Amino acid sequence: MNFISSLYEKHLLQQIVKYPVPEHVSLVLSETDLLQNDGFKRLRDYILWCRQLKINITSIYIDVLDTEETLKSQMTDRLHGKIRRILSKAPHDTGYEILAQNGELCSKREGKGLQIYVSIGFGGRREVTKAVISILKDVRDGKINPSLISEETIESRLVVKNEPDLFIRSGGKHLSDFLIWQSIYSEYYFTDVNWHNIRKMDILRIIRDFQKRQRRFGK
Repeated sequence: MNFISSLYEKHLLQQIVKYPVPEHVSLVLSETDLLQNDGFKRLRDYILWCRQLKINITSIYIDVLDTEETLKSQMTDRLHGKIRRILSKAPHDTGYEILAQNGELCSKREGKGLQIYVSIGFGGRREVTKAVISILKDVRDGKINPSLISEETIESRLVVKNEPDLFIRSGGKHLSDFLIWQSIYSEYYFTDVNWHNIRKMDILRIIRDFQKRQRRFGK
């Protein structure tokens, strides 16, 4: 980092600390984002930046592009192995959960610090569908009265219980279906910077942009 960039980063930090940072930040990546160049190194950096900024929760969606189920499963296993190694080296107070494409929990660690949720190909439509199936089973077994099913009932069955304040889509303009229930009032930021070129400065700019927005929460 050159001298001018360093000064600008410090300036951004000075601006950011004056206002609350988002509690929960979601990040959407594709498998190619991670597999190209320094993709996994950038993921380690991103987690470090979240800790430094005192963000409490980050949920990360890895879009697995393969359509053939065997190839998709192999890619999921490959990504899981690499991501788990990254997270296992995070400070011990960092908690994390890694979900496979079917929504099954692959890896988990408890922690009272930064909480990280990684979903490898398990999108929002599957998450909501799985929650509804779980509720229907309880209705069938007489554990739930159908007339008492509410939004809170569905929310209680979702994997990620927290609503993201900020959604970041790196290097693209297309939305994903990640956290489609939880993100209804989230702020979105689309960056043209490709993932392997992302810098702390870019994340700081995004946080500053978020702080300047007037959130309406659907009003």
